[in-house]
Amino acid sequence: MPWLRSKCLLSTCLGILVLLGVGLVGVDSAAAQGLVPVVGEVRTERDQVISSGVTVLVEGYDGRHITEKTANSQGKFELENLHKMPYRLTVSAEGFYPLYQDLNLSGAMGPVTVHFTLTAISRTKSAALVLPPLTDMNLPRKARKAFEKGLRALEANNLSEARNAFEKAIAEYPCYARAQTGLAAVFSAIHDFGSAQTALRKAIQCDPGFPDAYASLGQILNSERRFSESEAPLQQGLHLCPRAWQLYEKLATAHYSMGQYAKAEREWLQVGSLNPAPPADLHAKLAAVCLQEGMNDKAYAEMQAYLQADLNGRFAAQIKTLMRRIESAGTQGSAQTDSTPPPPLEH
Repeated sequence: MPWLRSKCLLSTCLGILVLLGVGLVGVDSAAAQGLVPVVGEVRTERDQVISSGVTVLVEGYDGRHITEKTANSQGKFELENLHKMPYRLTVSAEGFYPLYQDLNLSGAMGPVTVHFTLTAISRTKSAALVLPPLTDMNLPRKARKAFEKGLRALEANNLSEARNAFEKAIAEYPCYARAQTGLAAVFSAIHDFGSAQTALRKAIQCDPGFPDAYASLGQILNSERRFSESEAPLQQGLHLCPRAWQLYEKLATAHYSMGQYAKAEREWLQVGSLNPAPPADLHAKLAAVCLQEGMNDKAYAEMQAYLQADLNGRFAAQIKTLMRRIESAGTQGSAQTDSTPPPPLEH
């Protein structure tokens, strides 16, 4: 059945784009066995380049330092000649929360490409997320000053100073939800995920209306591939904060990874409706989930939307290839429902 084989191939190719929210993991099967080169790119949640100050730390699972690289002005980096084994990567930049991710090269047969998305540390009120009313009110002055010091240290990627400051803020006011969440970010950066989860659950207990804590907890559990466990706190957060698009994003990742594609599609659509500036990558994720559901017409339309939003985006080459395969297989169905040609793509 050529059509079925084509559909499965397309689903496999694009499905990996959104696994764990990291991005594409590509393998060149023709490459020789041995050491594995890794190339990557770091962008913001708004799909913007971070032009300086991005570092990528590579460690073994035992915490052993392997190498550290600085991304170039386009946010790109290269890790040469890594052995076929599991690694832990920490990506950091001033003004952004550090991001960690496991990278298992044990079965790699050639060059591997990874993409990372960093979240800015924001001091301002977001349209989607409301600052916690319970723990920000009537704070002791010392606790507030210590938290602000910790936030500045975290923005500068000074993890030791940030930890000390957040712990001081919590000592002054143990139920300080934002300080607990800041401390969890520090623990996550040093791979102490158990302590990070403890701090986040304390933040949720202190202030159930603070969505950042739910989002951070969901991110940690997703990164540890504990997708079913991340579902409950994310759903709890959405019940209390139904317009927090970040929670829908993490929940969609969990459902996609568990094969619950219809749920993931609904949640990514919610991200698009609630996020005031959704990145073009959202269309790639929707295309992936539509392919998994066998809805090639909708997938094709999302691929078109991706290219319209960012013709030279990081997934553009792969998406163009997939679109050509769909066209040649004749499986795009009713992607163009009114039989009119799609609008021209623009830079």
